[in-house]
Amino acid sequence: MDQWLRLLHQRRSDRLPHALLLFGQPGLGLNHFATCFVQSIFCHHPDDQGVACGACAACQQYSQGVHPDFMGVNTLEEKTRIVVDQIRELSGFLGLTSATEGSKAIIVSPADSMNLNAANSLLKTLEEPPGNTHIVLVAHHLNRLPATVKSRCQIISFAKPGKKVGLEWLESRGHQQADRLLQLAQDAPCLAESFDNEDSYPRYQAVVEGALGMLSGKNTAFQLRKNWSGCGIEELLFWSLGVIRDCIRAVSGLPVVYFENSLYFTPLRNLAVLLDLSQLFRVHDHLAQLGEVLAHPLNKELLVDDVILAWQSIGSRRGKA
Repeated sequence: MDQWLRLLHQRRSDRLPHALLLFGQPGLGLNHFATCFVQSIFCHHPDDQGVACGACAACQQYSQGVHPDFMGVNTLEEKTRIVVDQIRELSGFLGLTSATEGSKAIIVSPADSMNLNAANSLLKTLEEPPGNTHIVLVAHHLNRLPATVKSRCQIISFAKPGKKVGLEWLESRGHQQADRLLQLAQDAPCLAESFDNEDSYPRYQAVVEGALGMLSGKNTAFQLRKNWSGCGIEELLFWSLGVIRDCIRAVSGLPVVYFENSLYFTPLRNLAVLLDLSQLFRVHDHLAQLGEVLAHPLNKELLVDDVILAWQSIGSRRGKA
């Protein structure tokens, strides 16, 4: 992986920055990458590629979650934001002397869930980090992080692997119907793995077919609400945005290879002549903005209604075409 080799080269040339910001969409294994990277820093006997041995005392401590020089910060149970008290605790931890007389490391994930006070508190640590400290932030939405935080980190971007790579990885891990799983996850392999259960595909079908039914005039808002009752707002937005992007591709006349929901290529293509491109872009932007507020304690039922109204607006525009 290019990102790993890049960091390995920086470590060996003693040019590794004190703060890294790993950025990419959910489902690409960013947390796993961060974990492996920190373990490689602690490991006493990494291999030629910098991969931790997994057997030394430091690796054993880290894998068991008891390494004295590591601290992870995540959202607390039943919370959607990382708060300032968590970052203050982290800063206090970094201020202590290393228990192993080596490096100290922290992982903050998802860093883009920090509230403003937490981000400002972390900024102080980023500006004046203690010596021999490694700070790793994991984020899926860069625009949710203050520019001051981003500017003090080296940003490492991750893109989706090719479909062939994703299929091979899923199949190597024993997943059946890997192609269908990748479609549900929009080609993000780790997310696809989480969809390998008996409930995910019916929910996906309900969202996609419900939306297409609204566009064709076969569904009502009441029917959508009923059909989508078992789907969480995160999945609903994720799959809705994918369908709208495919509608844009259909109107633009792109071939099936570019579609995220290729199984529905034919109905999407048939609907294309009835859809308004500018309206599709407006609705896509609106739903993307809804995704930005998911971390806030809002009424999720109201957000579902907002998604339904968005699809209804496209259908209404279609009816006037």
